Amino acid sequence: MVETIPNIDHRFGDARAEVIGIAVLNIAGEPVYILEPSSDIVVRISVRAHEDITLPIVGFMMRNHMGLDFAGTNTARESFDFPPMAGGDVYTVDFHLHLPELYPSSFSFSPAIADGTLHSYKTCDWIDNAIVLQMGPAEGEIYGHVHLPCRVELNRCLANAEPALSHAEPKVG
Repeated sequence: MVETIPNIDHRFGDARAEVIGIAVLNIAGEPVYILEPSSDIVVRISVRAHEDITLPIVGFMMRNHMGLDFAGTNTARESFDFPPMAGGDVYTVDFHLHLPELYPSSFSFSPAIADGTLHSYKTCDWIDNAIVLQMGPAEGEIYGHVHLPCRVELNRCLANAEPALSHAEPKVG
């Protein structure tokens, strides 16, 4: 369980449940102070129900340095079977992520808990920019916002090769 929220820019929701902590950890469970491109992290979010929450959804939004929602996920999006919460229940959810190669900038994580389904829910608690971390530099250049891994293939055409189909004149004689 985590019980620390490093920053609260804005908080909203109906308060039937609350986010009580967020941490970004490495795979050994140690706090991360700088995000590394192409690394594995765990976003840990602890929540407490104040009333019964029939269909809890816990998740987060990752924002870039301009405040734009960059990426995010939640337990409903990941098809995680989250049990109902009774008032007083405390749960901690770990999101295991592999970070792509992102441009070096600051990224914030905004955790939330809601009640409902992926397409119809009521926000219980949302904390804007609860934790902000800097992305370290990648080994190669990042063009745009993210490096898209790809496979490169070269198809060679020989300039002096004979064409596959010939339009030669038929021989008469």
